[in-house]
Amino acid sequence: MNMTQDIKLEEKLEYISINDSSPEDQEPIIPHERQIVDQVIAIWKEDPSTENLGIAKLHALVKQKHPNWTVSEKRVKQLLKKFSLLSSQEQFTYAKDIKSELTPDIELPPKVQVVMTSKRGKCLYAKKPINKGELIWSEAPLFFVPPLANVHLVEHGSACANCGKLLQQTEMKTVLKGLDCDVCSEVWCSKNCKQMDSQLHGALKHNVFNPNSKKPKVVDSNAFLEMQEYCLKESWNALFAITLIYANVLLDKSGVKQKQFNAMARVSQDVRYKALDAGGGTFDNMNGGALFVQEQQETLWKEGYEKLLRAFPKNPISYKEFLYMMGTYNINNLDSNVFLTQSHLNHNCDPNTTVDTASDRVSGLKVFAKRDIREGEELTTTYVNPSHTLNQRQRELRVNWGFICACEKCKSDAKATERRKSSSSSKKQDTKSIRNMLKETKEQVGDGGIELQIPNEIGGDGERRKSVRFDETVVAVGN
Repeated sequence: MNMTQDIKLEEKLEYISINDSSPEDQEPIIPHERQIVDQVIAIWKEDPSTENLGIAKLHALVKQKHPNWTVSEKRVKQLLKKFSLLSSQEQFTYAKDIKSELTPDIELPPKVQVVMTSKRGKCLYAKKPINKGELIWSEAPLFFVPPLANVHLVEHGSACANCGKLLQQTEMKTVLKGLDCDVCSEVWCSKNCKQMDSQLHGALKHNVFNPNSKKPKVVDSNAFLEMQEYCLKESWNALFAITLIYANVLLDKSGVKQKQFNAMARVSQDVRYKALDAGGGTFDNMNGGALFVQEQQETLWKEGYEKLLRAFPKNPISYKEFLYMMGTYNINNLDSNVFLTQSHLNHNCDPNTTVDTASDRVSGLKVFAKRDIREGEELTTTYVNPSHTLNQRQRELRVNWGFICACEKCKSDAKATERRKSSSSSKKQDTKSIRNMLKETKEQVGDGGIELQIPNEIGGDGERRKSVRFDETVVAVGN
């Protein structure tokens, strides 16, 4: 190739940069309100201490993360106010909308009793003193919900059809002999799991629905499997769970499970969503649905409702009841399962019990006394991580359970935060006063400085002190 060809080739080449432009080179953009709120929430989650920052500093952090954003401090404040993210404003709660009834046919632990109160609803209290470390009770799930993520592994016989436990090839050849389904390819990991799941498995997985049958089937298994795929696609655990709960209720000829579920703390999911939407989606623990857009959320609910109806064609429920089932499950489940006695425990950020769930989840849970509990004292658990900041706990509790916690730990943390703010403000004021004094003095004496007179009683070295120049910053003076 000669020089002329090189020149022609050079003229045809176009040089572009890929992902290597500096922030200063990026085009300025006006971000959507969702982007701004999401970024503020991300900053708080990355460093919880930033939740106590003022709007000015928070705005500065947002700009630091996105130098090309055109967003004012005023807009950041307006959006935080719009989504109830300012700690100073009144927060949306729905605790008043939660109703519950005394639970029928419940066998309580020997040292425990249920009490209904106007302020805290249904509570558990100690009938007798309970020692620290004592096992208060253990219980199996009232409604067991297997891992949604494992449904395909269950279908192919690679995980237990009941608990969802992953199975090794050696187990499938030896231990699981006689634990496989004689109709489909699903298997169980133990006799216990097979016994627990046998009735529900047959009804949901290979119970052919015949609308003309004189003996109507409880479940349309084809519609259930379609609904299960939909839940997996949408990562919607709550819909998957209430479908299993409803199937359990319909198969329970005694009717007790239905009454017990209805007696739990009960609230409609659309009411809960108002708290989520008001908080811009902060600390969202609910699976399924779009944040910020109520219409999209309602569309999703209605899709899920229609799929549930198709799975239970002979036992339809109203859309209103569907939303109540969803809300009730979301505020009562623990690790996706629903427990009867445990669901009575109210929250405290410094609880007096410890709830230990079994690793296999099928075995249920055990409740121990975290410290000595007096006779007549309420038994409490924690719904959130107690080590989280006050603001984190408050937001998560408000969005997911509808109340603003006022326990002693929250009060103590609030006072400590106020003291830190007060101390910080005092230091800033002191610094400002010193700077103002130095500025005034400089204006009076000019840039030449002043001489300090030698005191009558001088130091041991007898040296004269050096002069001090009054600038905006304080300078240490040595001999």
